[in-house]
Amino acid sequence: MKRFMMAAAVGAALAGCSTGAGEIFAARDRTVEYVRVFDIKTEAPPPAVARAASEGISRNINNATLATPLSETAEVLDQPGRFKLADAPGAARGPSCDGASWTAKARPDVRGGQDMHIVACLYPYKTGYHLDMYAAFTKKEGGWLEWPRRATGMVLGTPEKFAEKTMLDLVRTIRETTKAQVSLVEAKPEVAGAPWLEPAGTQTSKP
Repeated sequence: MKRFMMAAAVGAALAGCSTGAGEIFAARDRTVEYVRVFDIKTEAPPPAVARAASEGISRNINNATLATPLSETAEVLDQPGRFKLADAPGAARGPSCDGASWTAKARPDVRGGQDMHIVACLYPYKTGYHLDMYAAFTKKEGGWLEWPRRATGMVLGTPEKFAEKTMLDLVRTIRETTKAQVSLVEAKPEVAGAPWLEPAGTQTSKP
């Protein structure tokens, strides 16, 4: 009889883990997206700015696909262009860089982030440049491995930190190499402080 009651209690406990409080242990995938747009004012010629951008992306990614598309017109626009996000769910929303003078696209293999891709577009206009950057990846959350994942991230880094550092190092390198004045135009998620004014290679404190 005691064995029967114990088995019933264990069964009830396991049933409870499958609903209600058990949802705490449910694993799920979450798509994380970053958007960064910077305004850049510099006297450096366009080829020098493009070289600085290439050097910046290479600080963290050594296999990015770089391009300097030919402009359809020699006229410089009054206002900067902007990348266009694809109408697709999740990490497939990678933007197009139509009208950009320099582009970088990469799919780095980063621990903790699945299907990461990073896109950067440099748009010249009459008083400077806009640097539009986008990063997205899918990550596992919840489940029994949540705490081991967090511990690993504290030691080896997270995909969030990699994406943030890659984009910051790109704009930092342009600023340092071309003596540019840089200001933030748009950030999702928001950025605390002004980390783009720190030296290239500086570690970010954001998780």
